[in-house]
Amino acid sequence: SEELAIASLGIDSRIVDALAKRGIVNLFPIQRAVFQPAMQGLDLIARAKTGTGKTLAFGIPILDNISREKSSMQFRPAGTPRAIILAPTRELAKQVENELVLAAPHLSVVCIYGGVSIEGQRRQLASSVEVVVGTPGRVIDMLERGDLRLNEVKFAILDEADQMLAVGFAEEVERIMQKLPLQRHTMLFSATMPSWIRNLTSKYLKNPTMIDLVGENEDKVAEGIKLYAVSTNDLAKNKLLADLLTVYAKGGKAIVFTKTKRDTDDVAAVMSRSIGCEALHGDISQYQREKTLSGFRDGRFNVLVATDVAARGLDIPNVDLIVHYEVPGDSETFVHRSGRTGRAGKKGTCILMYTLNQKRVLRTIESEVGCKFEAIGPPAAEDVLASSSDHASESIKSVHPDLAKLFLPAAQKLLEEQGVTALAAAMAHVSGVTQLPPKRSLLTYEEGYMTLQLTGGNLIDSSAVSSAVMQLSSKAGMSMGRVTMLSSSTATGGVFDLPEDLAKEILALQNVGSNVLTAVWQLPDLQEDYFQSSFSRGRSFGGGFRSGGSSYGGGSSYGNRGGSSFGGSSYGGSRTGSGYGSSSYNSGGGYGRSEGSSYGGSSYNSGSSYGNRS
Repeated sequence: SEELAIASLGIDSRIVDALAKRGIVNLFPIQRAVFQPAMQGLDLIARAKTGTGKTLAFGIPILDNISREKSSMQFRPAGTPRAIILAPTRELAKQVENELVLAAPHLSVVCIYGGVSIEGQRRQLASSVEVVVGTPGRVIDMLERGDLRLNEVKFAILDEADQMLAVGFAEEVERIMQKLPLQRHTMLFSATMPSWIRNLTSKYLKNPTMIDLVGENEDKVAEGIKLYAVSTNDLAKNKLLADLLTVYAKGGKAIVFTKTKRDTDDVAAVMSRSIGCEALHGDISQYQREKTLSGFRDGRFNVLVATDVAARGLDIPNVDLIVHYEVPGDSETFVHRSGRTGRAGKKGTCILMYTLNQKRVLRTIESEVGCKFEAIGPPAAEDVLASSSDHASESIKSVHPDLAKLFLPAAQKLLEEQGVTALAAAMAHVSGVTQLPPKRSLLTYEEGYMTLQLTGGNLIDSSAVSSAVMQLSSKAGMSMGRVTMLSSSTATGGVFDLPEDLAKEILALQNVGSNVLTAVWQLPDLQEDYFQSSFSRGRSFGGGFRSGGSSYGGGSSYGNRGGSSFGGSSYGGSRTGSGYGSSSYNSGGGYGRSEGSSYGGSSYNSGSSYGNRS
């Protein structure tokens, strides 16, 4: 169906004009499906995707009805709204309030939620109010104090009802519903329909119209969201994340989802060394929370690291990228996380980071959600550099002209000596890069290593692959990383890491027999026991032979390893030190300045370690 022109709906002209000023002149097909029964006064249950613009779909009929009613009514008693809208989080409640205020500035809309002083909200309710938007807990508080009365409510909306159950508001919602007049218009929106919601609808809705905007076999993630999946391991995650943000966010807004508050703080601390970002979780004060969200919306920083609960209800426009730093616990969480981008018909990108022993979880999400991930490898260093150059270009353009004039004499001299190469070098320096980055392992994302693949009919296990490499070069055989076997039914063989110089040496060999040796730029399908066998017991380089002074899997130190992707300023802000790898990651036994610490001592997945297993 086609979009519906708002001006043709016959609604209050003030609403039409207010929406037109924001460039909203049509309803999307999904909005239209909700709007039409809502205008007819029907109770409805809408199974709606996150990010479909449903606020205006139910808001316009309510605002139009109240606007017409208000024009013939001289006075409304304090604290007696005509519409009550319940939302699971204060962020969603504030977003709904904002949408309604912008659509109908001539009406009084009050938002009430916990975490802030109740007195200011009580004063707002003490005057005439048409619409109240609130979280169930604070609504109950206001009812018990007598500041809010529901006897005049004509419209009741439950937005993201399944999340009200998830955050523990089931009892409060039922108490509120019991206080509403019998004669009312009720609309319920939910991405999923658990038994509590089905019971709720049978109790409090009258012959509701069912609107399924998801469907049993349809993709529940909004159209326009590109889904990617990239395999990683705990030790490489922060480094990989920084590069994913640089390449895929392209300087725009990104939200990184973590499972725990500690992860949120740790990831934000590491990322903030090279990327403008802040953390958002439940332990952050309401003042700091609103300050953080305001900074993110206004573009003062472009990356928000958040827990699922903290991000419930966030409706920040123009989020370009969502990164699942951890695999979500269930499909519904995946849908809600991913719905922060690609909102209301816009394009978006979503990347899920996973370890190979979580591959089955990906398949479950694909099956339950009805989506398909495109497998990607870690960004190549060249791609990160290209994206960094784009950011550097924008940084250069942002310099004030008067300041730039002070550098003109030196710039003119450089141009005469080196031509446009001088500008290219300056951009590299702004990006924090002063030398070409080394290759990286696709298995561990370690700098200085290349991942190679050796296939052949007789390479049926890891020892056969190791022996074949040893025959090509004894030095390479002693230095190669643990072999991971392919899971392909069409080829036998495995992948492994080598120091970059050795990798180039054996790739240059003319005779490798009947086998095929290639450099790998994207990980192929690997056997499911990859992480259990390889990362739990440590990646042994040649059974304990030293490579470049450090022994993988043997418990000795990596020594000093630069941790950030490209040292100095690379994305979202300037940093001191411009040499490649000049800053270091040090996030809980990951990369960074080891100072004698051992890979054998850093934990991986509830007790197993990257080095020798106890």
